Amino acid sequence: MQKNLYNLKNKLYLIKNNLRNSNPKYYLKSISDELSRLSPNLKEKLEHIDKNNVTANQIDSLLTETMPLLSDKEENNNNLSDIDIEELSSTPNKTIKYLKKFGIKSIYDLITHFPYKYDRLVVDINSNESVLKGILLKYDIVRTKSGKKMLQAFFKGQNNLYFYIIWLHFNKNYPLSLLKEGKKYCFYGVIQRFNSRPAIFHPEFINDSDINTVKPIYQLPKNIKKKYFYNLLNSALSKYLNMFEETLPAKVLNKYSYPNVSEALYVIHKPNIDENINALANKTHPAIERFIYEELLYLQLGLLTKKADYEKSKGIALNIKKQDLYSLKDFIPFPLTKSQKRVLAEIINDLNSTKQMNRLLQGDVGSGKTVIALIASVLTVRENHQVAIIAPTEVLAEQHYLNFIKYLEKSNIKIDLITGSTPKKEKSEIKEKTKSGVNGIIIGTHALIQEDILFKSLGLAVVDEQHRFGVIQRKLLMEKGYRPNMLLMTATPIPRSLALTFYGDLDISIIDEMPPGRKEVITKAYEEKDIEKVYEFVSRELKKGFKAYFIYPLISESEKIALKDATRNYEKLQNIFGRDIVGLLHGKLSANEKRELISSFKYGKIKVLVSTTVVEVGVDIKEATIMVIENAERFGLSQLHQLRGRIGRNEYQSYCLLVYNGKNLSEEARKRIEALVKCSDGFKISETDLELRGPGDFFGVKQSGLPDFKFSNIVRDLLILNRARKDALDILEDDPQLEKKENFIIKNTLLNRWSKKLELINIG
Repeated sequence: MQKNLYNLKNKLYLIKNNLRNSNPKYYLKSISDELSRLSPNLKEKLEHIDKNNVTANQIDSLLTETMPLLSDKEENNNNLSDIDIEELSSTPNKTIKYLKKFGIKSIYDLITHFPYKYDRLVVDINSNESVLKGILLKYDIVRTKSGKKMLQAFFKGQNNLYFYIIWLHFNKNYPLSLLKEGKKYCFYGVIQRFNSRPAIFHPEFINDSDINTVKPIYQLPKNIKKKYFYNLLNSALSKYLNMFEETLPAKVLNKYSYPNVSEALYVIHKPNIDENINALANKTHPAIERFIYEELLYLQLGLLTKKADYEKSKGIALNIKKQDLYSLKDFIPFPLTKSQKRVLAEIINDLNSTKQMNRLLQGDVGSGKTVIALIASVLTVRENHQVAIIAPTEVLAEQHYLNFIKYLEKSNIKIDLITGSTPKKEKSEIKEKTKSGVNGIIIGTHALIQEDILFKSLGLAVVDEQHRFGVIQRKLLMEKGYRPNMLLMTATPIPRSLALTFYGDLDISIIDEMPPGRKEVITKAYEEKDIEKVYEFVSRELKKGFKAYFIYPLISESEKIALKDATRNYEKLQNIFGRDIVGLLHGKLSANEKRELISSFKYGKIKVLVSTTVVEVGVDIKEATIMVIENAERFGLSQLHQLRGRIGRNEYQSYCLLVYNGKNLSEEARKRIEALVKCSDGFKISETDLELRGPGDFFGVKQSGLPDFKFSNIVRDLLILNRARKDALDILEDDPQLEKKENFIIKNTLLNRWSKKLELINIG
């Protein structure tokens, strides 16, 4: 099979960069036909090398001569990701259609769809899954106790071992047409007991030649015929395996004893009986680990390359002095924690630098991130620049606006709020003020960057709860021509593995302590049958003058999902606690209705707020000390922690009561509830949440632009992630532009396979 020139070039670089650690003559011989076709001179030199003892320098000289020839040739652009799997099938069929729907569309998809387990086809009666081999003595169709028909076949195996093969579903075509008394058969399946003898129910017919081999098992939908898939895969391996381009340089393959890409793929799909199939199934075998490492290495290289671009990009440098900080005491009526002071120092150093700040600020709910953002905003405005505060919801945007107004009422800084609900006339006035620079701080939702709003001098953009924003929105800000300092904030603590993966291009600051005087929220769990105890507890707390949230997963009753809803229970709670003191808040209310309701809950007669998760962020009622979450088993762990963060914001003891359906409680839901009851540390909770849910849905919504991990799992592969991060740092420190010849494969793979994704991943 002819290999494309790009693949050939990669192999030559592997040989060239590994001359003294391998047998280059052996590798040159394997591609000599392709090289000979490039030039008659090359053919003669290759024959000379093959017949004589030559030095590594002579081979190096030949390879140096060969590279320009490859560059001059027209490349065969057989990108395996572009070759449709229909190329393997003579006629279109439903299985091809189902495979594509499943996500296997190209040759690359097919060959990199790895088995999830492996079965050894060995004759071992003591094994859970095994081969039974013997001569069919007889078969009968009998009736079970329930009256159903059963095909029962009796065999004699080696060493006088007698066994049964049973079919509960059968017909004259299968397997009756295959059974013949006196004939030898081999079966594979789960060994059970029937009539005190070994038995396999619904076995797989295998051949003698299959014994003592390994059978890879693939995750496939039921509508895909397994036999057809195996035939398709075998055809792809036979035709295209050697066309896979090597993506790791020789020094990496040698460092970790990884096989090259073709060898690795062959071992994964065609392991021999002596191979460590447990390591293959557990993703710890070098053949699979190399793909995990590769995926994480190129992500880290892209993130670090982008970070280097940030550091080269000129930002808006401020000139903040120590005395500027002293005057902030007029606006901040409480001392900052040590953690807040440390984070503030990191941010001020960035703001004073000529490089553009791109910093992620992490901090648990109530840790004081907003105060840090406020101080950074004031310092920026004092240097004659504007600040944009961007929030994911109108509720949170309004909360920030009210807080900024409260803290800065004695200053001369003009603050405006602009959201989708802002009246047209008022919005036009704010746009004009923003364009002329009259206002210093502009707070809003994504409308701030999506609409035709122009800033006179945007010096700082603060994006709150930034994990809810896609990278596209942040890119829009850059495309308006602004290069403001960027401060991204999240109250969802992000485990180190996720931070390295999704935010490896950013500097990270962490507020890891709470303001003094706060009491830890006491969290308890109740089964639904004990709901009256919850009502009694809430009644006692209401009589003390405190307030309570009741959170439900739905707005209104659903016929399809047996979950409690806010609307129906709102009426029930009115009857329990009093019609006048219970309010209902949900996402379908208008902005004015939400504002009035929250104001009444904070200052007025409403003592119980019934809501959906709209209160997860943005509702800050210090008088609320009780959080009741019904159908708690239906919420994610981080979401439960966020909801709990709405209380415990004063010196009084607060309580979070989790009410769950004990009858339908899954094991994972039980672990979530137990974790929340036992732990209040957001970072520990986030680690548990990541372990339970996996990285794919940690944030609840998928961020556009982020990569799908085909091979790696950052929970399982944290050690490999750290290894890839360190290697990426070392590579770029030694060769920032990837110009050295040993980095040819790295540079080309990074540009050819990741450039479009990395363009979005790394928007600041």
